[in-house]
Amino acid sequence: MTGSVSKEQHDAKKRKGIKERFGPEVPLVSIITVVLNAARRLENAILEVRSQTYPNLEYIIIDGGSTDGTLEILLKNDPWIGYWVSEPDHGIYDAMDKGVEASNGKWIYFMGVDDAFYSQDTLASIFLGRTICKSIDLVIGQVYTDRGLITSRFNASLLYKNTVYHQAVFYAHHIFDCFRYCSPPFSSRNKKYYRISGDYRLNLMLYRRGANHLRVDLPVATCQSGVSMEGKMRGYLEEIQIRHEYVKFHKAVFFDVFTILRYLYKQALILKLGKAV
Repeated sequence: MTGSVSKEQHDAKKRKGIKERFGPEVPLVSIITVVLNAARRLENAILEVRSQTYPNLEYIIIDGGSTDGTLEILLKNDPWIGYWVSEPDHGIYDAMDKGVEASNGKWIYFMGVDDAFYSQDTLASIFLGRTICKSIDLVIGQVYTDRGLITSRFNASLLYKNTVYHQAVFYAHHIFDCFRYCSPPFSSRNKKYYRISGDYRLNLMLYRRGANHLRVDLPVATCQSGVSMEGKMRGYLEEIQIRHEYVKFHKAVFFDVFTILRYLYKQALILKLGKAV
């Protein structure tokens, strides 16, 4: 944090009232970005959101108390941000929970600080002129990575691993009425916190509960293709724990074997690449 920013500013919270300016045919979309010490990339993310032609969106930024000039960027872009906060948190999913709490939109989208919308008309192409039934819980599009165009799969493949790119999905706000990433759904007891695989937990829970989704064959974002676990054992162990929350034991154990094999394969690949360097 630079010397020009006071302690009060560093801990500042900013809230704007969101007025309903449009009818149900133009739903409010809440875009949530969580960040920590990534000032330059955050500025690019803000520009991405500002460039969207869709007329009814709010931008929410949750900063984990950065010390690299992020706060100055938040203050500079204050008129374009519906809500922001800069304070310590307990990691990415804690920050995402804060974003959900602050959101007003009918639809919620989590935009990584390194991600970019596919085009300036991305949100407009998905929500304008399209009737989305009230029973729909997720709208799932496509993403571009260095591996090309990827289509998420919201089906039984989720028993095997997370097959839904978070950069491709818009969640209905009502999903979070009974869910937070850092605690179990429908309960405040036995609080659990997954540091790597929280997205998998949400998507598998929704699939097992029979959530309705709408598939849109349109690219939503460009992003990195790297697996969030990045070969870390903790991520694979979390995947196994999550699977046992929502899948019967005998079936979960069957898929656990594939999780272990994927981990071993990833380790072998990392070792091979290390030797090549």
